[in-house]
Amino acid sequence: MEWADRYKIIKKLGTQKKRKFGDVFLVSTIETNQLGVLKFVAKTLDNRKTVERLKHEASFHLDFDGLPKILEVFESEYAFFFVREFKEGIALDTVWNSLSKKKRHPFLVTILEQLAPIFQTLKDQCVVHCDLKPSNLLVSEDGKIHLIDFGLALRTNAIEDRGILFPLGYAAPELLLNRLHLVDERTDYYALGILIWRLYDGKLPLVHPNPSIFTNLQLTHPLPESYEISKKIYATLARLSAKHPFKMPPNKMEISEVDKCLLAGMNLRYSSIELFIQDFKDTAPKSWFRSLSRV
Repeated sequence: MEWADRYKIIKKLGTQKKRKFGDVFLVSTIETNQLGVLKFVAKTLDNRKTVERLKHEASFHLDFDGLPKILEVFESEYAFFFVREFKEGIALDTVWNSLSKKKRHPFLVTILEQLAPIFQTLKDQCVVHCDLKPSNLLVSEDGKIHLIDFGLALRTNAIEDRGILFPLGYAAPELLLNRLHLVDERTDYYALGILIWRLYDGKLPLVHPNPSIFTNLQLTHPLPESYEISKKIYATLARLSAKHPFKMPPNKMEISEVDKCLLAGMNLRYSSIELFIQDFKDTAPKSWFRSLSRV
């Protein structure tokens, strides 16, 4: 049975005229009206890498609440496409911006507590997301978090040889330098620290309009402080996104020394998301009446 006999297209998703990893549609099953997301790419000479990336993403079937489930995979002589379960929600930063400052810390704690078992599931299955950013974290109407888009994900027990692909601004140094054999759950922790920093500050840290300088800043400079972030919160984020401060360009170093430096930076990060959450909880601002009672 062809996919068109099972699904009907409701609308195209996304605003990009030409998507990096193919076209995306909201669909529903003809038989039960179950919603899904269909990702499609035509097999052409120009699209060979895109087809491989989409096949790669389709291989991540993660049967855990908060993670995407692949419903079906289709391949023909002319195209490759798959359907994953549709999760309705609003991007994390959009929800964050709608909250008063008083509600943001407790909201983020609940999100982090939901992310903990999601990260543990990924670790158990040797998966690193590698593309953690606000648009890939959806908050449903009932407050549940969903981690989507595994197009850049890696399996740490089967590292592939691929070109450099990373989300500029969120990527850990081991991703920036394409040292994929070093990637582990701490790579996602790094991105989470940048993500939280951006929520508070409203923009990415170490931004520069020149991509080469932007990348160099990410490699060589520590996470900057921000007037929007308390000293206590900053300390937890700086540890979550710790890295080795390269004092010379990595391309001028022996590759073994580069790996040694990258690992040294990774070892400075939290070893588990639970440890970070506990420290982050302790950064909660004191209520005004509790402060007054001590005057």
